[in-house]
Amino acid sequence: MWIIAQIFINAIIAGSVYALVASGLTFIYATSRIFHLAHGVVILFGAYIFHFVWVEQGLSPALGVLFSILGSVAIGLLMNELVYEQQRKRHAKRLAYLISTIALLMLGTSSIILIFNTSLKSFNIQTTVYRFDQLNITLMQIILIVISCFLLLILSAVVKYTKFGKAMRATSDNDEVASIMGINTRQIRRLSFGIGSLLAAVAGILIGLEFNIDPNMGVYLAIKGFTAMVIGGVGSIGGAIFGAFLVGFFEQIAVWYFGAGWKNSIAFVLLFFFLLLRPRGIFGLKRFR
Repeated sequence: MWIIAQIFINAIIAGSVYALVASGLTFIYATSRIFHLAHGVVILFGAYIFHFVWVEQGLSPALGVLFSILGSVAIGLLMNELVYEQQRKRHAKRLAYLISTIALLMLGTSSIILIFNTSLKSFNIQTTVYRFDQLNITLMQIILIVISCFLLLILSAVVKYTKFGKAMRATSDNDEVASIMGINTRQIRRLSFGIGSLLAAVAGILIGLEFNIDPNMGVYLAIKGFTAMVIGGVGSIGGAIFGAFLVGFFEQIAVWYFGAGWKNSIAFVLLFFFLLLRPRGIFGLKRFR
């Protein structure tokens, strides 16, 4: 019985990070209708900048967080302005956006490898371990969960109760009608990319503190975030969060019973399963919420 409880705890830890990634992807998709897989580069960049500032340069972790967030937001906005908005002006087809985001993911990952090399980056943080009988959880993991939940609650409140959230929902429903009504849809897309990239930076920082940073991390996290979106139903932030924890749960089961080699593979299995049997996802919606 304790094994199931430990798997559940580990799933919450992993799912908390995946939820930040999936929510950011959903936020961006809602206004742009782009499956922004290059989000993985933003996550990776945020993690590497944080490590560079804090560990390699010996500056304060607060500065590391600040530069990580600013750098990730800048990268996300540049991707939108220099690639996606230019394609939008030319009335590009959906396939063109998909090809572009995959190209950005590969190019961005390769660029980060050139800058920071391929070696694993570690923070070597010493943290308190809390033991409850045979169950283990660290103080760092508790902080990770609390930060993720706090940001997700803020995100939900922004979408539901702010003027920006209303404008975002209107843009998601029909950007042409929203534009006629006086909403600056391009600005809404910029803000969506900015907020999504901020969440990506936090996800990169948290996963870097909990695990190691490696160049392939961005690709796997982008796939896991996308899988969570599909599972929950594209267009639903709540669904994306649910899907993220479901991915984390099945991932931990696979690791526990079949080995660590299945950690990244299980997302592809779940993605294939849902695309084949239920492409609308569990909470499939026609409108963003």
